[in-house]
Amino acid sequence: MKKITLSYKVITGLIVLLSFSNVFSQTTYNITDPYDIEDLTLIPGDIVILADGTYSDTNRLKVLGDGTSENPITFRAATPGGVIFDQGMQMSIGGDYFVIDGFYWNGGYGSSKVIEFRNSSDYANHTTLQNCAMNDIGVDPADVEVGTSEKHNWIHMYGTYNTVINCSFMNKESSGNMILIDLYYNNQGDPCATVGHTISNNYFYKYEKIDASLTNAGDSETIRIGTSSDQNVNASCTVSNNYFVEADGENEIITNKSKGNTYINNTFRRCRGSLVLRHGSHATVDGNYFLGEDVDGTGGIRIVDSEHTITNNYIQDCITVVDQAKWNNGITFLGGSANHDVACSSSSTSSDYQKVENIAVSNNTIINTNAPLYYNEDKGSTDPTGTVSNNLIYFAAADPNLSDVISGDSASAFDNLGTALTYSGNVYTGTSLGATSTGFSEEALITASADGEIFTFSGTGSAGKGADMGAYDPTTDVMVGYGIGACFLNNAGAKITDGDCTIEILESLTVGSLSTLGPEAGSYNVSVVANVSWTAVSNDGWISIDTNASSGDATVSVTVTENATTTERVGTVTFTQDPGGDNIVRTLTVTQEGADLTDIYDLINTGLAGDPVTVNSFSSYEVAKNNVAENTLDKDMGSVWAAEDGAVLGGDYKGDGEYVIYDLGSEYELDLIQFNTTNKSDPFGIQIWVSTTGTDAGDFSMVLPTTGDLLLTATGTTDFNQYEITANARYVKLMGYGRFNGAGDTRTSAWTAIGEIEFFGTQIGLSTNEIDLSSVSVFPVPAKNILNIKTKGVGISKTVIFSLDGRLVLNKVESTPKTEISLDVSSLSNGTYLINFLNDNGLSASKMIIVSH
Repeated sequence: MKKITLSYKVITGLIVLLSFSNVFSQTTYNITDPYDIEDLTLIPGDIVILADGTYSDTNRLKVLGDGTSENPITFRAATPGGVIFDQGMQMSIGGDYFVIDGFYWNGGYGSSKVIEFRNSSDYANHTTLQNCAMNDIGVDPADVEVGTSEKHNWIHMYGTYNTVINCSFMNKESSGNMILIDLYYNNQGDPCATVGHTISNNYFYKYEKIDASLTNAGDSETIRIGTSSDQNVNASCTVSNNYFVEADGENEIITNKSKGNTYINNTFRRCRGSLVLRHGSHATVDGNYFLGEDVDGTGGIRIVDSEHTITNNYIQDCITVVDQAKWNNGITFLGGSANHDVACSSSSTSSDYQKVENIAVSNNTIINTNAPLYYNEDKGSTDPTGTVSNNLIYFAAADPNLSDVISGDSASAFDNLGTALTYSGNVYTGTSLGATSTGFSEEALITASADGEIFTFSGTGSAGKGADMGAYDPTTDVMVGYGIGACFLNNAGAKITDGDCTIEILESLTVGSLSTLGPEAGSYNVSVVANVSWTAVSNDGWISIDTNASSGDATVSVTVTENATTTERVGTVTFTQDPGGDNIVRTLTVTQEGADLTDIYDLINTGLAGDPVTVNSFSSYEVAKNNVAENTLDKDMGSVWAAEDGAVLGGDYKGDGEYVIYDLGSEYELDLIQFNTTNKSDPFGIQIWVSTTGTDAGDFSMVLPTTGDLLLTATGTTDFNQYEITANARYVKLMGYGRFNGAGDTRTSAWTAIGEIEFFGTQIGLSTNEIDLSSVSVFPVPAKNILNIKTKGVGISKTVIFSLDGRLVLNKVESTPKTEISLDVSSLSNGTYLINFLNDNGLSASKMIIVSH
């Protein structure tokens, strides 16, 4: 654990001073009236001790002075909890490096700012409120109008780098925040400057649910960081290791309304609400426990705005059926459309719901929680984007919260809102998925083992899935007063005399995540948030990193090489805390897609002028709609060839088939054939035949399927069906037999409909002056900014690109022949071009390429 400031141990009313961390006392002042501090001129290292007793003052106390990082000024109670303010006395803290320690606000009427980190325009910086408590500070009934809830904020934080640590906040009944971080003045100055407040090791207990019909009820978060208009401010505040119990004020327990904030290792117990990323981007939510204990209205995390990392969170027994059901679920995705990820230099903010883009939701565990993944269209229908990966969803048998993994506020919510996210490696057991997505697998052999109130998982399919909580266990009531909250009160607010007043910050090392990467080489940034020193190492040769060690936060650039195979690959980078601490280890998983087959092989029918592929003949077509065979070569995915097969033949389950014969123009060694169909729920039954000699029936031999009678195509899509083959062909015959049931043994429709067909391969019998095109790969096609050329043993010495009207638009000469070349085509206009390669032996080759930015 990382220790800061000074520490006490309370033993039967006596104080034993354990340590002075960098505090050298210039003068110690003992006062018997809190207002005496206003008469002192304090310098770095001074300590002011207020005598124990109950003080019933109501005027605002001004605590002013400037310490230093090495020698802060300290104002503390003689005994932690021995000074009681029973009338809601207000305190203003101005200056830098000040420590407020051991005071107890118990009862009375408060104000809109009971404790504020400023004195007028003198904002506190690097100032700490520690081992203090606030309990049952109410509102004078004379100040309350009918139909309203008077708004009082207990802690109002201004300035920069201030800390609230090991404090208890209990029994709030009025609207307003227990802790509000006010960023208005930061926004008026330099919104790009880091604010950097810390809220850690505190106890938040019994914030009464505010009647939603009352004015100000919507401003009843336990913690709020910023406002809608502050969503551009680079707050970078940390909320860590806090304990929230029945923090019910409204359905946003914590509201994120600024940029770059971190929420790690907090425990939420029976809290009727969620941690809400309402405004502001680049939040990190890692290692938190949400324990609903089957209380209705409890939830996990709600996501608005962009670039968030939501990892390693444990959500259990949360249920929202009666109250606010569309807002408090396991993890809730919204479809807002307002400006998102607003730059700190911009004022383009909005109070509406932001777009959700490039989020990473990975390795979270959701147990016995109704609506584990929920899609809410209430505030818009813009598709969220990003990655949802390696999450584990578990339901015990007959659990009362049982629901589908995926649900939403309408039957079509997932289809309307959830399909732009990339899903991979997610597992579930004990329930149904509730949607169609290949990124989830049901793993019936996953087993749960109780470890106290939480569960660990084992069995087939569980490895690498769900939350890695590290050394962090959920906070419990017995820990209050002993490292959590003020050291002189227990979880129920009763005085204790053996509390631990040591100020400690939980060590943390949080690593961001990466979406699934494309097959091309590239570099990608990953954020590391840490208060410890660490080292990092790549575990795979195709992954490299630019930062191998740091003493805290860092941005690590992760570089991957091109994946030239068609197989997805997975690698890791391990981040390890330096020895001497909690030995935290975090693993970054890097997933890279395999190359598309169309990037590896050469397309024969490009659709350009001079295309060699034509329709030789066909059996029939749908005359009424002019769905002719030529439609399959026009590069229009929407036009089709359609034909109706005859009656099912006796002793068979299909007819004699309808066909199209394609002439490739010359003989090719075929590598790949792909074609698409119309979007039907039943698969089409297809055969592919090839011939090198002629088009009579006896000239053809069947190459697809390789087993059985029919290829059964994908359903519910117009994407290409791809089939790798090894066969020589001049003519290709596609046979269509209609649509069939899933088993492929019963015809459901006699109609076949093919949108496009494409052939990939190498021409046989090249001129002796030509480079063998099978040895040359050009990708990606279409190219955006970079075009890659890769050969098998052929050195290219010159590459030229011509427009189709014959203009030379690019000429690159190599000093020595190369087998791998990258061309910058970002300056070329969108369109089709002819690329020509030459080697030192005078051999050449030409290919068509497409540029599309």
